[in-house]
Amino acid sequence: MKELLFRYKMDVSFSDFVGGHSFTIKCIPKTSCRQEIQVRKTEIQPISWISFGKDSFENEYIYGKSEKLHDNFSVVIEGEATVHREGMIEKEEKTFAYADYPTSLTGCSDEMALLADRYRQQLKTDPIHFTDYIYALMEEIYQCMLYVPASTTIHTTAAEAFAQKQGVCQDYAHIMLAICRSLQIPCLYVAGYMVGEGASHAWVRVLDSHTGRSYEIDPTNHRWVNDEYIDVSIGKDAQDCKMNKGIYKGFATEQQEVTVIVKERNENG
Repeated sequence: MKELLFRYKMDVSFSDFVGGHSFTIKCIPKTSCRQEIQVRKTEIQPISWISFGKDSFENEYIYGKSEKLHDNFSVVIEGEATVHREGMIEKEEKTFAYADYPTSLTGCSDEMALLADRYRQQLKTDPIHFTDYIYALMEEIYQCMLYVPASTTIHTTAAEAFAQKQGVCQDYAHIMLAICRSLQIPCLYVAGYMVGEGASHAWVRVLDSHTGRSYEIDPTNHRWVNDEYIDVSIGKDAQDCKMNKGIYKGFATEQQEVTVIVKERNENG
């Protein structure tokens, strides 16, 4: 178990003044079976009004609007997380949200299907070693991919990233989701924070249907998720976990900068 302090800061700069800005912010971790969250600060500027809610995956979100003209929009979330799970196993509270079918971002290419075929029979005949096969699959993805910032966009599919053999954490997660779904393994995209990352991160949650246990694995960093990770949201793919969605009136372009700090409590003295 670890006590973590987290701070999420997003700044959006507009090239000109905009108004009628409606936004949905999904960057607040929630308390679950593996983590207890205490949010100490929520600051959004400028705002006319805000409300709080949950989406179909029970992710926390803030919906609001800024009516006045502005050329900058900022969000700060600060809090504490007690992460109970040190290992890779958690007992799943609900399984209805898992997806074992592809989405527009997690379709499997022929090359990816060949990789999946190497695990299909083993998973079927030897389910007791489910975690061994999941780790081996993750390891193959890690070995064949190269982490290259800005090499993909939010619209890049798993097949496109796998074909070019490079991408960022979103792509690594989408590739693993695509292959797992081709193997009928229920799985989810997870967005969150981790110690030392400096930005938001993404990984994968898979469900072992034989035991009812779920496992979170990080193909970008080649390891099981542990108590240095804070879950923020889950979904079928990255589209369900966007931390900032919005529309506004105006003809401005925008530039977004996100900074995430996660550290153990004792590091702050």
